[in-house]
Amino acid sequence: TIKGTEALRQMKRDAVSGKAAALPAGKFSVIYADPPWSYNDKMGGTISDSYGAAEKHYPSMTLSELKALDVPALAAENCVLWLWATCPLLEEALELARAWGFRYKAQFVWDKIKHNMGHYNSVRHELLLICTRGSCAPENVKLFDSVQSIERTGHSEKPKQFREIIETLYPSAKKIELFHRGAAPVGWEVWGNESA
Repeated sequence: TIKGTEALRQMKRDAVSGKAAALPAGKFSVIYADPPWSYNDKMGGTISDSYGAAEKHYPSMTLSELKALDVPALAAENCVLWLWATCPLLEEALELARAWGFRYKAQFVWDKIKHNMGHYNSVRHELLLICTRGSCAPENVKLFDSVQSIERTGHSEKPKQFREIIETLYPSAKKIELFHRGAAPVGWEVWGNESA
């Protein structure tokens, strides 16, 4: 017998496994990615269904599985990668960016305002790394504050304001969002096993 949360996780994994198609063809100047990072706490955190291990909410991928995705084939010669990284997996995120052919340049800090569980502190922020391949300076010279304070909502949901920042800086770029959930935003191609 298994606990209800584990049964729910397994049902969700079965429902989405194999649903994601192969990466699309074409080249993109902007790649926005929120990888389903794998942690070593598969079923940790029992406070509520809103907290705890990523596996409670979506099927995760190991760093090796993420590196194996042919993201370099999607990248135009001059391309910017916007890569979400959680605090405990910052080193892995930088390694993934390099494996995909990008160099780290800068970051945004998302201050989630609300308390979040952590092993060493209350981790109420997440990082959005900006990495480039070739020359990919923004089309618009507008400087956004590097710290964005936006209250968090659902587990792993990212605020739409970050996509709006990308659209402001790169209005004419061909854009794709990897690991997207739901319907495609206007002007974006999307890929992911939970895309509508």
